[in-house]
Amino acid sequence: MPAPTSAAAVANEFLDIQSVDPGFPPIDQMKIQKLVFYSHAWYLGLESVPLFEEDVYAWPWGPVVPPIYHDFLEFGRRPIAGKRASELVKAGPGNLEFKFIIPSVADAGLKTFLRQVWDAHKRFTGVQLSNATHATGEPWTIIREKYGNLDSKPLIPNDLIQEVFAKKAKAVAHAAVPANPGA
Repeated sequence: MPAPTSAAAVANEFLDIQSVDPGFPPIDQMKIQKLVFYSHAWYLGLESVPLFEEDVYAWPWGPVVPPIYHDFLEFGRRPIAGKRASELVKAGPGNLEFKFIIPSVADAGLKTFLRQVWDAHKRFTGVQLSNATHATGEPWTIIREKYGNLDSKPLIPNDLIQEVFAKKAKAVAHAAVPANPGA
């Protein structure tokens, strides 16, 4: 089963959400990476399928989806403004018939899910979100401990992300259930 969307569409959705929900630390390169990662991680944990097909890698400052990094590289530490992520898609039957598009999330359920991810993370800077991905037991930290250093920028496997975030989802769901349901 194909993933329901692309990393570029997810990144664009967060940029669109921020445009109507200002007043929080702006989305810069680091924050977009972590928002895209957390949306993918929570989706894996809750739905047991990837949100998007692109791989996530353990770079020195946390999880990174390389195409998103390259789309917004020019912004450095500055807020991303006036640009959206793009992706290359097949445009015809020929071997070289491709075009760039600016993808978006069309599914209302996915939009709601991404809005929930935004609401949970919008008050944090990219550095704060990066630091959170470095906590004990997080997928990035598990990979760093395995490799020692991250010079090779190794893959963070989806099964590891799913395992970690399924446990978190279960813990959150369990905590939300009152001890005495009849109370």
